[in-house]
Amino acid sequence: MKMKIKKPLVCVIVLNWNGEKIISQYIESMKKTDYPNYKLIIIDNGSMDKSKEVISKFKNVELVCLNQNIGYTSGFNYGWNYCLKKYSPKYICDMNSDVKVIQKEWLSLMVKELEKSKLRGICSNKTLAPNMFLETQHFDKEKSYLQKDVGQYDWVREVEIVGGTIMLIKNSVIQKIGGLDENFFFGPDDKDYCLRTRKEGFKIIFDGFSKAIHFGSLTGRSSDKNFIYLHQSYGLILYSLRHGTFLDFVKETLTQFLRIIVTKKNSFKGKKLSNLYFHKSFLSRAAIFVKSIFTALKNHKTVKASYSFKDIKKDINPKNTPN
Repeated sequence: MKMKIKKPLVCVIVLNWNGEKIISQYIESMKKTDYPNYKLIIIDNGSMDKSKEVISKFKNVELVCLNQNIGYTSGFNYGWNYCLKKYSPKYICDMNSDVKVIQKEWLSLMVKELEKSKLRGICSNKTLAPNMFLETQHFDKEKSYLQKDVGQYDWVREVEIVGGTIMLIKNSVIQKIGGLDENFFFGPDDKDYCLRTRKEGFKIIFDGFSKAIHFGSLTGRSSDKNFIYLHQSYGLILYSLRHGTFLDFVKETLTQFLRIIVTKKNSFKGKKLSNLYFHKSFLSRAAIFVKSIFTALKNHKTVKASYSFKDIKKDINPKNTPN
C-alpha cells in the first residue's frame, strides 16, 4: 500500500476592506483549490460596509476583525503574526481579495516548487486580466504588459522580484527577515520584500503553470488623486534609495516631479501627449513631493514592522478576533 505524503500547512491570508461586492466571488473561487492542507484567514481591516456579514456566511473561512483600518502592510503583518502564533504553518500565502481562482492545482504547483529546496523562499504565479490577457509580470514589466497569453511564461524560473497579488512565503523566510516594511503604505512593498529576501540568500521563484485572474486595484490606478500620489511618490522614491543606484534615485525623483504637473489619463496606456493632462492642484502636489523626498531620505535605511516575527509567542492582542 502506497503511503500518502502529508502536505505542509499553508495559511492563506486575504486582507479585506469594504470588499462586500467582491469578497464572495473570491471565496467561491477558492473552493476549486485541490490542495488538502490549507486554512483561509480573512483579515477585515475595519470595513464599514457589510463585508463581515458576507464573509461570515461561508464555512471553513476564519474571519479576524480589526477595529480600524491599519493599512495594507500593517494589516498583512497582523495576519502573518496571528497565523504564525496560532497555527505555525510552513507557508504563508498572501492573496489580494480581487483575485479569482481558475484552476484547482494553483497552490499545489507553487508548494511543489518551494519544497524542492530549502533555499527557495518565495513563489508567485502568472496573473491574468479578466479578458485573459497577461497582467504585468513584475520581473519582466516592459515585455509582459497586457499581452495575449499564448504560453510565453509557461515555465518555472528563478527571478529577481515577483508581484504580491499572490505570494507564497516560507515560514523560514519570515523568521529570518521579519514582516513587510510598513514604511510602504501600498507598493512597492512586495518588490522590497523580494529583494530583502534575496539578500538573505533565499531564491524567488516564478511558476507560470500556476495562474489566476486578477481584477486589479482601482485605488492603485487612481494616480490623479493627491492621496494616492502621496503614498506612491514616497514609496517609489524610498524603494529607489534602498535598492537602486544614485542614478535610479535621480530618475525616480524626476518622474515624481513631473507627476506634480501631469498625469496619464489611462494608466494602461503610454505616455503620449493625448494621454496626459495637467493638474490644477500642482501646488499641493509640490508640497507632497518635497515631503516624500525628505521622508524617504529619513526612512530608507530602517525597516518598520508593527509585529515581531522572531518572538511568535508575543501576544498580538486580538481583542476582536473570534476563536
